Amino acid sequence: MIFEERFLTGRVATVASRVWFLETEPLGAYEKILPLPFAHLIVNLSDPYRLFRSDGTATVVADAFVSGLQSDYLVIESPPQIRHVGLELAPAGLHALAPGAGVSAAGRVQDARALLTGIDEVVERLGAVADVADPAPALDVLEALARTAEPVDELVASGLSLLGQDPETTVTAVAEAVGSSPAAFIARFRGVTGVTPKQHAQVVRFHRFVSAVHESGGAPDWAALAVAAGYYDQPHVIRAFRRFSGWTPTEYYRLVAEHGPMAAHFVPLDQVPTTAAGEPQAPS
Repeated sequence: MIFEERFLTGRVATVASRVWFLETEPLGAYEKILPLPFAHLIVNLSDPYRLFRSDGTATVVADAFVSGLQSDYLVIESPPQIRHVGLELAPAGLHALAPGAGVSAAGRVQDARALLTGIDEVVERLGAVADVADPAPALDVLEALARTAEPVDELVASGLSLLGQDPETTVTAVAEAVGSSPAAFIARFRGVTGVTPKQHAQVVRFHRFVSAVHESGGAPDWAALAVAAGYYDQPHVIRAFRRFSGWTPTEYYRLVAEHGPMAAHFVPLDQVPTTAAGEPQAPS
């Protein structure tokens, strides 16, 4: 596996947190991607990915695509050899890069050309400079793209920071802290990110809970992890797991334990998940 990442700093870090280059073979033919509290721009330099809908039908994903903020999991089929360059966008960063794109991309994976101008030039440049021996020039291309963004919405960014510090903070408290009414804050937040503050906070909490499962080492202490993440009882955890992953915590851990933290949010699968009735498993 060839993997190199660069964490961004300064003003550009308000738009995107990191860029990376990856070349590897997939761990499974398919992959279930659990909801993440950030968006992505991916330029695929290998064979196409396929994205499965809840009815089991699949579509081919463009060579340059944006995955907006998701509140449900995604199921993809990876190419035999993964080779791509990625940009991890802050929740308000996609809107700064392309006004309105946060809303257009939320809950979707779509061709980046529908959202970002000049993406064909980016793809062409990456095809010319991407090199496993020196991924730095490819990282430079996407970092340069992030630097073209307008300033992020400061009010929404402040709200995101507060929710990131404590996902259990009420929307009313966050709105008051940023100097807004709850209704106005929710509308502005949704207009920038495409999701509500509550939806985002729920994904942040689940994302951190899943990460903590693998950081502890050994069999997880579900009760302690649940309390630390802000889940008030076991049924609460199970409901969140079923909603965001389609599994119970135990089912999830059994699937990813052999792969470790690298599979925490990108779970390898041998086949497209199905329900007990044999139908494709749809996000809840």
